[in-house]
Amino acid sequence: MTEIGDGMRAIHTRANGDAAQVVAGCRDLLGRVLNLETMARAVTEAAWERMSGAQREAYQGAFADRLAAECARALADYKGEPIRLAGIRSTQDGDKLATLRVGAEDAKMIAWRLRDAGSDTWAAVDVIWEGHGAIAKARAEFAAGLQAANGDIDALIGHMRR
Repeated sequence: MTEIGDGMRAIHTRANGDAAQVVAGCRDLLGRVLNLETMARAVTEAAWERMSGAQREAYQGAFADRLAAECARALADYKGEPIRLAGIRSTQDGDKLATLRVGAEDAKMIAWRLRDAGSDTWAAVDVIWEGHGAIAKARAEFAAGLQAANGDIDALIGHMRR
């Protein structure tokens, strides 16, 4: 969890108010701490098996870009306040929820769902902020987007990249 807190502070420091740098920093941080393939697979459910390798890679990239944009929005008001671990609890399925408190007054709470990746390491497989889980939100967007694209996965990926 220190990598996440340190990464959020580093994004703020390096970006110095530059929105594009915040997004790039978020993309880098999330790429290091999230298991993006597991998340992308969870979002797409049955469609993942129908995708070609190239479509999976393109979807995963578009999904990562969306998460980076959400991260940048979440950090928009961050001014370098303290980031502290508020607690860790186990879930019924064996995952852990690690919650970070960002700021002191009117703190934002960000929970990371962690899954055992073996060798005493844990990988984040979901992020929950302000009551919204990244997987649940993306799953709803994917289903609506796929329906709007008449089941055309390439069209959906193209739409996500815009």
